[in-house]
Amino acid sequence: MYSVPPKVFIRFAVPRDAERMIAEGVVGGPLPPGQTWSNRARMWLGEQQAGRRVILVAEDDKGIAGTIQLVFKLPEGYNDPESANGADVAMMEMLRMRKGASALIANRLVDEVQQLARKRGVKTVTFCISMEQSAAVAQVKSWGFEEFRIMPEKRGMLAFFRKAIL
Repeated sequence: MYSVPPKVFIRFAVPRDAERMIAEGVVGGPLPPGQTWSNRARMWLGEQQAGRRVILVAEDDKGIAGTIQLVFKLPEGYNDPESANGADVAMMEMLRMRKGASALIANRLVDEVQQLARKRGVKTVTFCISMEQSAAVAQVKSWGFEEFRIMPEKRGMLAFFRKAIL
């Protein structure tokens, strides 16, 4: 579907990727008090091992170019069956790219996640993003996602999108 630049390999994340994603600037930014990106990454990898989440990594000759996750069942305390119900609805999240990485790699990661979702029997993929990120909202819509809910959060409004992937 999309033409990915040469020498980009998309694979499942492994434990050594946790620190690499942080060091290479793929994940980062402010977190709630008491949390670190290292702890979050280890939690995600544990959820992947338990089958509740899939983490994909795109790697090129410069290192990790991007990552994306597909959450089949949200962690305890985050019950939202419209976003991820453990059966036929899963949430795409943490689409993060290294600064300067090709947008085509992001498109390919989104494609790969949707293919994995189909293989698991998922019929609807959801995605949530801050409404203040207008370019990102436009990108999500260009992938065929439609807005279905808006929710306030401490730092602004979140828009929830969904897409049927039958």
